[in-house]
Amino acid sequence: MSSPARDAQTPAGHSGGTGSASAPPATGPRPHRPMGTVGLMALLVCAIVGAAAGITAWLTHGFRGQDTVRYHQAAVFSVRADDCVNLTPNGTQVTVVPCAGSHDAEVSGSFRLGGTAWPGTAAARQQAASGCASRLTGYLNPQLAATNLAQAYVYPGRQAWDFGERTVVCEVRATSGKLTGSVRSGG
Repeated sequence: MSSPARDAQTPAGHSGGTGSASAPPATGPRPHRPMGTVGLMALLVCAIVGAAAGITAWLTHGFRGQDTVRYHQAAVFSVRADDCVNLTPNGTQVTVVPCAGSHDAEVSGSFRLGGTAWPGTAAARQQAASGCASRLTGYLNPQLAATNLAQAYVYPGRQAWDFGERTVVCEVRATSGKLTGSVRSGG
């Protein structure tokens, strides 16, 4: 009869050819594996550092993705002379309404600022004021010149300028309350 070789593995539950069960493997102290412990410690350190970096990023940046800033032309830059408008309290929306009714302002004209470089807030404001003053003279009904009317204007800020907006919108407003009817000469 033949017996298995000295280092051969016998499958569990399989007996040799003689009907005797195989003996359980000898148990003793396991050999120490220092590389496994070092690898486990390195993994633990990486996890702690990664968690700390994630918490720091969340606290300082909130894990927000990059935002793309898009310029949306303000509605006020699309109104035309003779338009009567109502504005939202924060001025972000403009509604063109019939001049016969109550309204916030009447557009007396518009023009474009010249130049390619941003002139600065003070220069843009000064150009808007003088340009609108010259347009108001020909627009305003002379009989209303001494009443409670004021010139107002909207000009592009730096961001609007950078996106190509050069329009100045000239308006006539009441110094108190709202306008009713057109302030235009012959209107």
